Amino acid sequence: MIERAVDFERLRWMRCGTCSNEWRAHAEWLSRFHQGHERCPKCGTNCEAERRPDFWAAQDDPSHDDSTVLDTFWYHTTTHANWPDRAFNPTANLTDVTKRRLQAIGADGRGLERWAARQKAKALHLGTYEAAIENMLRRMTDQDGVDERFYLYRVRLRRDASLEPGVHPERADMMGDVQLAELGEAGIDILRYVNTHEDPSSVSLAVRFEAILAVQVIPIPLPVTRADAWVSTAAARLLDAAARPAPEPKTRLERMQRHRPSALSIEASKLEEEVADTLPFGIRDRFHRLYNEKNLTAEPAAFPSKLVGLAALVNDPRAVFEFLETVPWRGVAPLRAG
Repeated sequence: MIERAVDFERLRWMRCGTCSNEWRAHAEWLSRFHQGHERCPKCGTNCEAERRPDFWAAQDDPSHDDSTVLDTFWYHTTTHANWPDRAFNPTANLTDVTKRRLQAIGADGRGLERWAARQKAKALHLGTYEAAIENMLRRMTDQDGVDERFYLYRVRLRRDASLEPGVHPERADMMGDVQLAELGEAGIDILRYVNTHEDPSSVSLAVRFEAILAVQVIPIPLPVTRADAWVSTAAARLLDAAARPAPEPKTRLERMQRHRPSALSIEASKLEEEVADTLPFGIRDRFHRLYNEKNLTAEPAAFPSKLVGLAALVNDPRAVFEFLETVPWRGVAPLRAG
């Protein structure tokens, strides 16, 4: 089996939708491009154009090779401890408030039921190690997943799984979902697409349940000893901040704020910045608002440990792979006859 080298800082392959020019770009260039300060090097198209430059898979990406796809380890992060599960209940982890909101969608009071059916109809998504970690961080910061327990899955595909030819653009809708029925109607198990959100320009997979042979799983972030010097110091800083009042507003804008940040939340944000500075440029903005202020005072050492454990997923992937090697494989789908 092939374990790809992990590189969160690799150059991203770009393709202009206007002139089809292709080039590689680094994270700083991409940041300037999305702010409107960079353009296609050939035709000058910027990020606001309808046919703007976007991420694309390089022709030398091994994922263009069907046999390589089936011989490679793929990854997935989720809050489900028994993924993939044919009988999973999409509503199991929803709060009562969220359930009521979904139920109210539509006039017949069956909004929650329809939402659950749509979730179960989706194809499973697999990607590179980097894409899986970035997906988890996105869910933590953008989808209120701060307090959820995540799991990292390493996946082996079945050797007889069928692939749709070629690598396709990612779906234009917000979630990029592929329906299982689409794969079934096409008579395929796996569809390759360019991931434009996590590990951009990498190839990810939309797969049917039957394409997965076996998985390994570990809980993440990685465990960190609270005897770690930085963790101990950070915990003491949080305890000190918890005993101080919120700082007095200094500017007119701060005086207009209805809810001023506490000294504790300000200190927690400083800790996030310190850890984020150790990470590759393109992933630093995911290290913000990773805390629940109530938990900061209840267990102050837990948050610094969490930050270090999350950063290790990026800075020390070898430790992750060594952890995975201690975990047995769990079979998922039996091989089909023939």
